[in-house]
This record gives sequence, structure tokens and C-alpha cells, in this order.
Amino acid sequence: MLGKLMKYEIKATGRILLPLYGVLLAFTLINKLFIGNNWDTLDASTLGGIPAVLSIFAYGVTMAAIFIVTFFIIIQRFYKNLLGDEGYLMHTLPVTTWKNILSKLLIGIFWTVISGIVAILSIFILAFSVSNFDPNFFNELGKVFSEIYKEVGISGFMLFLEFILAVFIQMAMGIIMIYASISIGHLFNKRKILSSFGAFIVLNIIMNTITSILGITFSWKLEMYADTINQHSLGLLHGIIWGVIAVNLIFFICYFFITNYVVKNKLNLE
Repeated sequence: MLGKLMKYEIKATGRILLPLYGVLLAFTLINKLFIGNNWDTLDASTLGGIPAVLSIFAYGVTMAAIFIVTFFIIIQRFYKNLLGDEGYLMHTLPVTTWKNILSKLLIGIFWTVISGIVAILSIFILAFSVSNFDPNFFNELGKVFSEIYKEVGISGFMLFLEFILAVFIQMAMGIIMIYASISIGHLFNKRKILSSFGAFIVLNIIMNTITSILGITFSWKLEMYADTINQHSLGLLHGIIWGVIAVNLIFFICYFFITNYVVKNKLNLE
């Protein structure tokens, strides 16, 4: 059932986001045509003149819109589907509450990642130049990775994978924190949106306070064992990343529990 919910979410959100991605890539190609790689010399004499400037402006607006709209949809789909009028239908489906929440969360992460990939691809297209491209680029890149492997071994690549995992968990934690804030705000009979903002601020203060205490404690431990740590710096990096993963995972579980509890037991669709 979770797969069906996710498929429905992708269809519902893709109708808005996919055309937006297409518009961004279209403006990317238009800017590439107008300007090529001569960004430093862009003025009224550039091919297209004012249209080129307008195209660049439209490109920048569309780039910003991708992330703003993605963020808005992540919030809107959760609020409207589970806490708004559509909640009457969603909560009659033969599916548990946590699956409804998880489907929104996973698709929110999915579109956030896709938005980042599309943005990077767009920038790469604008920056790419056939005349300046080195055919041996990928060979040189392979040599760089080989040298890194000789220096740090498999541990260096594991460090990269751990970093990617930490980014995904941080992303998931940030989204579920917003869901938890909206759910708490929905407990109030009036000014639910304002209450959601207040809940977000309170949760953020609590989280920052805890992480600051942990950070100070960790820094103090580093000073105590500085000599030993210097001899195992790579292991220290592994420890730091896994520490960050663990802390964010704990916050994620707490926020998910809050969201699930409120939506399941304290739902008020009036």
C-alpha cells in the first residue's frame, strides 16, 4: 500500500514540478544560445541585447522557483491531504497513519533531491564549453581517485558514503520537523498556521540547545585527548559523521512519533 501511496504522490506533485523543471532547462538552453560562455562581456552589444538580459533574469527566477515551489508542495501536500479537507478521504483508506506520513516524507525527499540534480545539471550546461573541455578529464579524474585510495584506502570512500547518508537523514529530519510543527499547530482551534510557526520555533530552539550542549561536550573531549586524536584523524571523522547521523536520527524518530500521534489520535478536521 505504501508503494501505491507514493505512486499517487508522485503523480500529484509531478504535474507541477516536472513542467517547472522543463522551463528551467529551456531557459538554460536559451541562455546558452544567447550568451554562450561570455558572461563577463554581457552588455547591450551581446547577441540578443535586452532579450538576453531578460532571459537571464527569467532563468534566475525559475531556478529560485524550483526550490520554493518544491518546499511549498512538501508542506501543502501534508497539510491539505492529512489535516485539511482531503483528510476525510485519506483517513478512510485502508492504510495506517504512519504510512500516509511516510509516503509524504519520502516523496518530499525525492523531489528535493531531483530539484538539486536538475539545478546542478542546468549550471553544468551553462558552464560547459566544448572548446575548453579536456578529453582526458575522466582519465585524470580516475587518477585522482586512485591517489586518494592509495592514501586513505577504502576508508575514504566509506567516509564519502557516510556523508551522503548524513545529508539524507538531515534532509528527512528537517522535513519531518516541519510536519511535526504543523501537527502541533493543528491542535489549536484558532490560528493554526501561526501556532505551527510557534511550534517550529520552539522545536528548533530545543533541538539547537541540545545539539549545542553536545557540541560543547564533544569539543571539551577533543581538547582532553588531542594527542591521541591527531594520530587517528580519519577515524575521528568517521566518528563525527556517525555522531551527527545518530543525533539527527533520534530527532527524526521523535518528530515522526509526534506527527504520527497527533494525526492518528488528535485529528481535528473541522
